[in-house]
Amino acid sequence: MRKAFIVWVMFAFGVHAQEHIAWRGGCPNAFAKFKKSQETKEYTKITFFGGSITEGAGASKPDLCYRSLAMRRFREDFPGATLAENNSALGGTGSWLGAFRTVGDAMYGGAALVIVEFAVNDGGQPEAETVASMEGIVRQIWARDNAADIVFLYTIAKNHLDDYKEGRLPLAVRYHEKVAEQYGIPSVNMGVCVAKKVLAGDLAFEAFAADGVHPTDAGYALYMEALEPFFKKGRDEWAGMAPARHEWSKVAPLSPAPMVKATCMPYEWAKADDGWTFGQQSPDKRFMHIATCDTPGAELSFTFKGSQVGVFTLIGPDSGNIEYTLDGGDWQLLNDFDSYCVNYTRPHARPLAKGLDPTQEHAVKLRVAEAIPEQSKGRMVRLGFLLVDGDVVNPYARADKLEQIDALYASMKPIEFTPQEDRWRGLGKTRQRLNDGGDLKIVMLGDSIIGDTHSSHFWLTWQRMYPTCKITAQLSNRGSTGCKWYKEENRVEPYVLQYNPDLLIIGGISQGDDTEAIREVIHQVRAKSETDILLLTQVFGAVGDRHISKWTYDPEPDTYRARLRQVAEEEKCGYFDMTGIWWKYIQDSGRCYGWFMRDYVHANERGFQTIGRMLETNFKP
Repeated sequence: MRKAFIVWVMFAFGVHAQEHIAWRGGCPNAFAKFKKSQETKEYTKITFFGGSITEGAGASKPDLCYRSLAMRRFREDFPGATLAENNSALGGTGSWLGAFRTVGDAMYGGAALVIVEFAVNDGGQPEAETVASMEGIVRQIWARDNAADIVFLYTIAKNHLDDYKEGRLPLAVRYHEKVAEQYGIPSVNMGVCVAKKVLAGDLAFEAFAADGVHPTDAGYALYMEALEPFFKKGRDEWAGMAPARHEWSKVAPLSPAPMVKATCMPYEWAKADDGWTFGQQSPDKRFMHIATCDTPGAELSFTFKGSQVGVFTLIGPDSGNIEYTLDGGDWQLLNDFDSYCVNYTRPHARPLAKGLDPTQEHAVKLRVAEAIPEQSKGRMVRLGFLLVDGDVVNPYARADKLEQIDALYASMKPIEFTPQEDRWRGLGKTRQRLNDGGDLKIVMLGDSIIGDTHSSHFWLTWQRMYPTCKITAQLSNRGSTGCKWYKEENRVEPYVLQYNPDLLIIGGISQGDDTEAIREVIHQVRAKSETDILLLTQVFGAVGDRHISKWTYDPEPDTYRARLRQVAEEEKCGYFDMTGIWWKYIQDSGRCYGWFMRDYVHANERGFQTIGRMLETNFKP
């Protein structure tokens, strides 16, 4: 640490241009993946994990913040690579909440590179808490994928200038650097580059950040200048290096209690009194859905084994406060409402208790406080997640997968519809195999939505209905991909024919309305296989997608659904129009669309069962 600190101090007095970067182990795994993606076109994700600066506050338009500029630079350095951005920034939050969000946000869908920027928002936090949360972030990332690379970025606020003037790092940066050095993580101090210009009289801080924190367009451009050596080294050196796993488990943690078990617990895992309403539309995009309550005294309760617990809410002009009790103790008041939310709604994370015995089970109860806060228009509580640093019990978890999905489906409104009389058309071999016994090998071709269909484990419900038939299902998909791609370059061979299916299911939302491409895939498969083929219409996707925004229960003429049915009839395939049944169920469920979603396109576990139980109902004996 001493050597790194000397380098920072030397730079503060203007020594060499690259000494604002501590290279340490670098990021060779990530840049090698970027280079490989140029050939394979494999999706490679870059996560930006930080606060409002990473979110882009202060920029005149989104594509001028450092995050957008960095993505542009990555794509310029690796033309043709399929690089995806995961924007997991959340304004006004630091590494404490970040530790709870790591698995669900920073590592959502995996990441080749995680860019962490929390030091500004960690200002004023105790060293022990900052180190514990930053270590929690690092260790959670590498427990999920020890090939993922991490880099710490340090931005600047005006109150940091006194530190840099005296030749020292701001406290929060020092704390982050301890973690970076312990784990060999590279770091880029973009803030010290700005401080050097300001202290030399070459830049007015107000020109860099009018409010003292959030950069102007010119300020973000300065941050990109500071990142230039990082990009250059990545492109010219790291991209050609052999990947290596991070042996994080051999590193002794600095904190006696690193937040390695911090998680956002779904509120629906708790028990709730009447007065709480689950699955409601969130007024902020941070949450896919929320639980709401404005009934004083209505309790929400849960247990956990761990060291700390908190709440992650939305607060706004009509928000109320929360009362809570821990382990049967006295009720205490949590002032969740504040004067800053009088005019707008924003996410708000607060601890209820810290420093608990992590080996003990703790019981928590929450309720809406009766008194309406001064300046508030009500007492509404909008709960997004419960924050737990420890172990929680998923009430639907079962050792047996069929029992697990049955338990989850039992908590949902049942799906009810009358199957079409011609539901078995084109599926004679499948129907015979199901009824008479034997093996049924299913291959599922499409995009990530066909992946969600596979995640429903619908074939286990078929297995129960047809016990003499042994059913297996092979997922063979590629994100955002339809038959327009699969029909080229003999791709049906590795994606379909090598599995020798008895039933091929083609579906998803990425067909681009190109039913003729689906027909071509059918012809290619049929030329070498006698498999049955089942065509599925669209489910899930973004609300602006045509099958949702222009939804009708029955397919209208000359729409994708109608043309897909025509292809099925002409090619003697099975056909199941899920779209009408699915969206009607969502609308009639009493829950918002987000209740069934893990992001703004894809289904969650409840969404999986929505798909799976439609397939179960449609193909009952």
